[in-house]
Amino acid sequence: MVDITSYILIGITCFCFGLIVSSRIAPIQYCRKLTLLVRRSISTKTIALVLAEYEAMKARK
Repeated sequence: MVDITSYILIGITCFCFGLIVSSRIAPIQYCRKLTLLVRRSISTKTIALVLAEYEAMKARK
């Protein structure tokens, strides 16, 4: 039978792995979103989309 310390160690390991993975994925998602906004801004020839997203990000903070 596995004791409680093994479960705790496995839990801590999974938690740390999740933090590492999420810290690596977050910038990738942000860059993809930014790239999409820039492409749309270029095709519409306006920076309104970028400014609207910037204002929305300021409001979230």
